Amino acid sequence: MSHRITRSDLLRALDSPAAVSACVALPSRLESVRQARRFVSDQLGRWGCESLTDSTVRICSELAANAVSHAEPDAAGRGEILVSLTFVAGEALIAQVADSDPSPPVPKITRPRDLAESGRGLSIVTTLADYWSASLRSDGQGKTVSAYLRDHQQVPAPGAPSAADRALPPPAWPDGLRSEDAAGLVAAPEPSRAELPRLDFSTPAVARVCDYVTGATDNYPADRALGRLLLAVAPWLDRAAAVARAHGQHIVRHLASQGIVQFLDLGCGLPRRRGANVHDAAQDVQREAGFVYVDHDPMVQAHVRTVFEETPREMGLHADITLTKDMLAQPAIARLDRGKPMAVLLHEVLPWIDDDKARHLLDTLRSWLPDDSVLSVVHSAADSHPESTPDLVALYQEAGILYRPRTLEQLLALTLGWVVDGPGITALPLEGLRAVDGREPLYGSYAFTACAPRSAGRRPGPGAPAHTQDVAGGAYREAAR
Repeated sequence: MSHRITRSDLLRALDSPAAVSACVALPSRLESVRQARRFVSDQLGRWGCESLTDSTVRICSELAANAVSHAEPDAAGRGEILVSLTFVAGEALIAQVADSDPSPPVPKITRPRDLAESGRGLSIVTTLADYWSASLRSDGQGKTVSAYLRDHQQVPAPGAPSAADRALPPPAWPDGLRSEDAAGLVAAPEPSRAELPRLDFSTPAVARVCDYVTGATDNYPADRALGRLLLAVAPWLDRAAAVARAHGQHIVRHLASQGIVQFLDLGCGLPRRRGANVHDAAQDVQREAGFVYVDHDPMVQAHVRTVFEETPREMGLHADITLTKDMLAQPAIARLDRGKPMAVLLHEVLPWIDDDKARHLLDTLRSWLPDDSVLSVVHSAADSHPESTPDLVALYQEAGILYRPRTLEQLLALTLGWVVDGPGITALPLEGLRAVDGREPLYGSYAFTACAPRSAGRRPGPGAPAHTQDVAGGAYREAAR
């Protein structure tokens, strides 16, 4: 899976104290492609990361060839290509190629002829690299394409020789070109606390299992194996996921119609490549609506950055929502306007968090959110299908995953301190499916919107049901099933 990374992800590796770098500047002519291949191969051999050599050599040579084909000589009749390698043992190898062509480096069409005209080099990068980014050079003299490849080798033990301890040859600068001319290879730094993600496809992950259950394709054998077991004990699970997703779209559209244009989707899960995501629902109503998609799963953020291209209106944030104060201090969230209301989405997220962490999350959000803000919750119900819920919990537990569906009473306990809106806590029905006690329809999740007490009553939820009964603490549950 290839995707664009943020500048801060790239810089974290580039700024690591364990990083070693080498750079070569080459004239913009065809023989330089061969020199770029030789430079990369020799340098990676010195650093002992031969496992990455083939991919890196191909990436750099293709980018160099692409740069040569688009180069325009400068006033002195020559142009340059800059090739840089940065290696952090056990973490990453970053290959960067800068050239003087400022044209957009990302090919938007994939037909062979058009792709060749747009730049075959970037196609190679997106195929072979774990991450990639493309941007204008900081010196304004062209563009830089960066390829990020994970180093899966074990980090040397303390005291053992590492790549940083090995002598590096001086860069081979052509006559008249100074080392400071390579400044365009690294973009200007920006503050970040983001960690470089590590992916493990040998064990199931919640987002990928849910992806499989809903019939999508961004999942792996371990996810599919668990998903099949879950569907065997709860055949309604795929229907419940679809209903919860549809309800989330409805709520977001309603909140946007009420004037909210700032959304935080916490534990967002994998985005849809086909079909609407929640920002689409909001932007159908409010074109200026902006979303920050937050998830601790690195693969989720990889997809967010790929599918949404991280525009100013849809941004991804790799963070642990249970470390709520740290998450809220991240730049992607700190940039939100605290003088305006916002909506926080917790759609099928709390079931994966234990009670203490869930309370901490909700309490911190309640004190942090601006007036008139709204919390939207969709939560797996434990009391609609008691015959299968224990089996689901046990299957997840065997896979090392906490799954905590809650009864209505348990969910009410988590909402203490919040004022639940209009229709109250409502069961989301699975039409045509019958519960074991004869009730129809079966329901898979509870849903509600709420606000902090200081904003209570200012923003009612959509469409209260005809029959409700008071349950506790200002919350209601749909009575007519």
